[in-house]
Amino acid sequence: MSLHFQSVCSSSSGNCLALWSDKTKLIIDCGLSSMKTTRRVLTSIFGQAARPDCILLTHNHCDHISYYPLRVLEELELEVRIHEDCVDQLKEKHFNGYGFKKLNLKTYAKRRFTIGEFSIMPFEVSHSPYYPTYGFQILYRDTKIVVATDFCEWDNVLEKFLDCEFIFVESNHDLKLLKQFYNPNSQFHLPNPETGNLLLNAVGNSRKCPSKVMLGHISSQRNKRDLAHGETVNVFHEAGKKIDFELLTAPLKECSDVIEIS
Repeated sequence: MSLHFQSVCSSSSGNCLALWSDKTKLIIDCGLSSMKTTRRVLTSIFGQAARPDCILLTHNHCDHISYYPLRVLEELELEVRIHEDCVDQLKEKHFNGYGFKKLNLKTYAKRRFTIGEFSIMPFEVSHSPYYPTYGFQILYRDTKIVVATDFCEWDNVLEKFLDCEFIFVESNHDLKLLKQFYNPNSQFHLPNPETGNLLLNAVGNSRKCPSKVMLGHISSQRNKRDLAHGETVNVFHEAGKKIDFELLTAPLKECSDVIEIS
């Protein structure tokens, strides 16, 4: 009875996360660069004989899903789930006139659903206008984890981060680098200090501290992994709080180490 997590890639260039137990294998987002890369990842991430039980999509931005990964998902006959409010947008933005008649597309709503051994509660986060975006609180037996990227406000979703064993959360940009390399879309993402404040409040309001936290969706131009890590450490230090969890940062374009959650 083990639970593992790995970031396949996590940046503005592409996002793909893997979560698996002994019996259930889940991919969150499939923002991979080509059909070749997508096919290689999905046929090898869990071992040559294993395939994901489901591809769970957070939203329709191209760094999370696009036409070429969809072609491979259809080819491999994998189940794809997206929020019911995002289906038409997925078709309009990414089908490119291709029928996708054999794509195994299913929906989720704002209520709990199950995929194998995982009980999943989606929650909407504040992101770019016209792109409904969701994070996921996932239960595996007595273990709770949360995965949330691509959002700019955390007060209204703080409760989703409480009492988690593992947290994967966005730490998108450094405020000084944003001034140097300005991007208006950064306003829809969480800057390093706010990620630190979110984690500080999550830990402070939880009955138990997470064992591991991984920072992800780090901007390649407006952030660095050590800056993201250091800002969260600084927020805890200034509040006089000790970090009692392992703080990790996801590589932008490569796989992270496999994390054992339970």
